[in-house]
Amino acid sequence: MKRILTLLLLVFTLKANAQLLTFSSELGYFSNDENITAIKQVWEGYVNAVAKGNDTTPFWVQDSHDILLDTHKDGLLNTYNIRKLTDDIYEINTIAYYPDEAIKGGLINAIYKVCAMQTHEGWRLMNYFDATKSRYASHRIGSVDFYIGLGVVADQKKMKESARFADSFISSYQLGNKTPITYVAAGSIDECAAMIGLTYTPMRSHKPFAGRTIQNLILSTRLNHLHEIVHAIMLPRYPDAPLFLHEGIATYYGGMAEQTYKEIKSTAKSYIKLTDKDLSTEESLDVTLGNEVQLSNVVAAAIIEYTLQKGTESMVLQLLEATTYDEVFALLGIEKEQQSQFIRTLFK
Repeated sequence: MKRILTLLLLVFTLKANAQLLTFSSELGYFSNDENITAIKQVWEGYVNAVAKGNDTTPFWVQDSHDILLDTHKDGLLNTYNIRKLTDDIYEINTIAYYPDEAIKGGLINAIYKVCAMQTHEGWRLMNYFDATKSRYASHRIGSVDFYIGLGVVADQKKMKESARFADSFISSYQLGNKTPITYVAAGSIDECAAMIGLTYTPMRSHKPFAGRTIQNLILSTRLNHLHEIVHAIMLPRYPDAPLFLHEGIATYYGGMAEQTYKEIKSTAKSYIKLTDKDLSTEESLDVTLGNEVQLSNVVAAAIIEYTLQKGTESMVLQLLEATTYDEVFALLGIEKEQQSQFIRTLFK
């Protein structure tokens, strides 16, 4: 452990001008496992390909992909352990560190696991969840694959409610078939994260009914988290849309922080009525209303409501083609100098 910490301290002193991967000198030290050397080469090749923006598909087992890409694509990495799970599957343990983008003081951003699998073409990577999901009870309902971890009862009623909502939403927006939603449920978000290979991240939560979405993968402490289902449907389809708009459509349909959209809209209305500040910028909406509901999310939900009242779901999809905050309003025909008054009108 002391040697690992020493290596990490050396890595932390380097500037993060580009992605850097180091390996603990103790990898394979206590064994003659030649597979570790081969796996190191594949993992290093993949990390370099990510840093250069090259195609990474050849590094992965078919139908598997890197669901934890954002935890390490821009960071300094130290792979401190590679260990055998089965004869054909090994576990790669890595620490990611961001000296500039992370929390001040040089805290570790994430500790996570990726796997390597022996194939006819040699060693290939696969995400940890694909390698281990057979351990969990699973239920396929509609377009949702549920995986049940510790602390959650497989409530069929709630799972069917979620699946019906997902299928109805996809149908209403005419989104067609795509990769099914993977819904990981456990007693805490930390337990959900561990199931997919995230051993540690500062973005941990012990709050009841917490949720998080990574691409089409939901981590939740409950089985009917409609807010996260909307994210799992829309984030993969509109990855470049402004985050506040994604939060808006998820909040409109699924509420937030255990409150319905109607409830949090009422709270936002009270705030907007009392404040005289200019609301035309995204920064002006960076306000926490209560129970950790962000004003920007409620404003975006009100924009979704307004758009649906004026037109159809196709108009909402047009908004999601925007890539910036101001572009959303431009698509609505709202000039910059009219944005603040338009927002106020949404809450009258």
